[in-house]
Amino acid sequence: MSFLDAADKNSDRVKGRGGKRARKSDAVYQDLKRKILTGEMTSESPITEQSLAQDYGCSQSTIREALMLLQENGLVVRRGYQGTFVTDPSLPEARLMLKLRVDIETTGIAEAVKYITGPELDDLYELDRQFEERRAQRDVFGCAEVDRALHLRLFKIARMPVLEPMLVRTFMILQQVMLSTPRPEASWERPNVTPHASIFDALSSRDAEATLAALRSHILSSAVLLAPHYYGTDLDRLKDQVETTPVQTAGLAGR
Repeated sequence: MSFLDAADKNSDRVKGRGGKRARKSDAVYQDLKRKILTGEMTSESPITEQSLAQDYGCSQSTIREALMLLQENGLVVRRGYQGTFVTDPSLPEARLMLKLRVDIETTGIAEAVKYITGPELDDLYELDRQFEERRAQRDVFGCAEVDRALHLRLFKIARMPVLEPMLVRTFMILQQVMLSTPRPEASWERPNVTPHASIFDALSSRDAEATLAALRSHILSSAVLLAPHYYGTDLDRLKDQVETTPVQTAGLAGR
């Protein structure tokens, strides 16, 4: 049974927008995204529509749709007749993306404090429960999917739809930076990261200052844990540099 045959078999349980059956390109997109985020596919991996169509047992137009969505989210770049390549964020790009994510999400959380409702908080806590469940299973891609869904759900509360596509792209590229390198076992067992619950607890109290501090600490402590090769290991230094240092100058990681 091919990858797409298996996806079709489960299509009654996997619905697209408006309750419609998920398209084959969605399944291909998800699998390619998993391979890119977890480092299975890199900038050195050749990508051609023809070879992928053979691998997935589908048409080249299906592959093309999936690649266009990956490009929209910053995970691949299509270079005309040269082909399609997995992106390889440079150090300045990774630093700028981190600063951009902090700016967008903290701006959003300041607005979310005004609008948050009880049911919305319940949804966020449930997503965090799912995240912790996947973390206990050492599921890198599962954690990435739930974490992104959680932060986007939080940002939607801010009612700033114009910025949502920017946050999605920023988030996806940062996940590629942070997840493509295998993490040590100790980081699964005792992650030194400000938990999501700290953000939600402050949010439920409508304490804007505490909510901002918890969100910022969560983002930056995750960066230090998962990508010290980009962001260094000194959390206090990273906090200061993200807030005050132009990204073009020497190093968030001291490089």
